[in-house]
Amino acid sequence: MTEAVTTAADLSPSHRSLFDKAVSSVRMQNASYAVQLLLPVVKDVPSFLEGRKTLRQAAALVNAGKKKLIDTSSLSVMKLKSKVDKDPVGVLYDIEEILATDPFSVAANQLLFDAANAAKMPQTAAFALEMIMKGHPTNIKVMHKLAEFYLSQDDPEGAITVYNNILKVDNSDGDARKGVTNANARLSMKKQKWEGGDGGNFRDLIKNKDKAKQLEDLARVGATKEQMQEQLAYLGAEYEADPNNVDNSRRIGELYERMDDYASALSYFQWALQLSNGDASLETKVHKLQDRMDEQTIATLQATIDADPTAESAEAAREQLKELQHARIEKLVISSRERVERNPTDPQLRFELGTNLFNAGHPTEAIPELQRAKGNPAIRTKAMLALARCYEAKNMLDLGVRQLQEAAGEIPTMDIVKKEVLYVLGNILEKMGRKDEFLDAFKQIYEVDYGYRDVASRVEGSY
Repeated sequence: MTEAVTTAADLSPSHRSLFDKAVSSVRMQNASYAVQLLLPVVKDVPSFLEGRKTLRQAAALVNAGKKKLIDTSSLSVMKLKSKVDKDPVGVLYDIEEILATDPFSVAANQLLFDAANAAKMPQTAAFALEMIMKGHPTNIKVMHKLAEFYLSQDDPEGAITVYNNILKVDNSDGDARKGVTNANARLSMKKQKWEGGDGGNFRDLIKNKDKAKQLEDLARVGATKEQMQEQLAYLGAEYEADPNNVDNSRRIGELYERMDDYASALSYFQWALQLSNGDASLETKVHKLQDRMDEQTIATLQATIDADPTAESAEAAREQLKELQHARIEKLVISSRERVERNPTDPQLRFELGTNLFNAGHPTEAIPELQRAKGNPAIRTKAMLALARCYEAKNMLDLGVRQLQEAAGEIPTMDIVKKEVLYVLGNILEKMGRKDEFLDAFKQIYEVDYGYRDVASRVEGSY
């Protein structure tokens, strides 16, 4: 947001002296004196936003805990509305006098927003709505207005913050969800300088169709990061022209994913999913990206812990890691259950739900999902392996052994799945005291992959 804001350093000596005294008064809990000092400063220097913010801070301290029997601010505001069009800068001081006695007044701050906007003072306008949010944190109507204003001023980061605050108040607000997706897309475009960093505009680039096609082909078969960024430029121009094109949003998301920018990729896939009215493949992609971002956060927290396990930061990281891991698996259970409800005949979705239920500590609920999933040849052995783990968790070891022996017999080559099946089978057999059978399972792995987990040491240790 561009506004000719006056800083404290720009003030005249007399105004600077008043401001410094006001700041000192706020620190010394003499807020009422600070209000008296600051009112004439903001009257003489309307563009002094820092002074306006300090004035509001002081007024909030003065009025903290006060309950008004009659709120007259709305009446005062009504009298000033007609002045906004005629003299938007001049009316700012009159509004400040009202706000000095009621700093969170919705009516007065709304009028300050209108006047500042008319005076081409966008930062001051945004500050007015921010004060309403601070005093009335559940006023969703004003929050939407502020988010839209941020977007109109090309400040998608500000809009994202506000939309996320809306969702904290009302998680079902569809406009806020759509808004945060659009704002993320706008932020991505700003980062890629899709408006033309050299003074040009990428809308012009799209005219070169041959070059665009060449870049698209490169993106499919393998391209450098610079080539993918150039392709993003062309797709960005198309997105600006038609943001409701599902296929284009998907292609942008795919490029960001290949560039390991998962946050940007997620925003585009979420938008594409919303446009598609629930396309299953896009929904799968969204969930996978969300999970990948959680994995990145988990890795970062674990690195903090490993760097100095005794530090305070490590302890905080451990708590955050525990909460994130729990929230992550519960989120996966909820999302996979919803997908099964929409597509109850899809065995892959049943397998994912069963796996997530087991990981969340619900083996009993996981069993029927995995039993239905194993009917599909493509995932049969994986489902049987997961079933065996469920039976093991319930101490139904004989049922687990039966599943694993059947699975091992159906896998012709010693691939990674068969190794895992035999390894789990060996562990369960060992628990059951069936030493010879346990060793036989491990020896099958030992003969083809000496370095697989702890197989070598356990086999050699038995001799």
